Amino acid sequence: MTGDSAHMLSISGDAGLRNVQDIAGLLRQALDNHDTITVVADGLTSIDVTILQLLVAARKSALASGKTLTLHAPPDGVLHRLLVQTGFVGTDGKSRTPEGEFWTGPSPTEHAA
Repeated sequence: MTGDSAHMLSISGDAGLRNVQDIAGLLRQALDNHDTITVVADGLTSIDVTILQLLVAARKSALASGKTLTLHAPPDGVLHRLLVQTGFVGTDGKSRTPEGEFWTGPSPTEHAA
């Protein structure tokens, strides 16, 4: 059963291949129990592409279930650097992919629409 309240899911420390199953379990549990999930990634010390793939997959699952999965704030630190390295986001902080709003938040023109 899902709850109506927003759920904050914090991912911190080392987020990579070694703990992708743990993070996937946290995301799965949040999606099973909540309609709106916000991922807080401010405390990351390292991250690799497996976590980016996991977050994209979790967002797609959320959307398919009529739920919402967002990032707490535009990325900074290690997350921002990896998003730039992988081409998801430009060095200017603007998205380069269809999932852009997930990584950077809605653009000002999207708010006006």
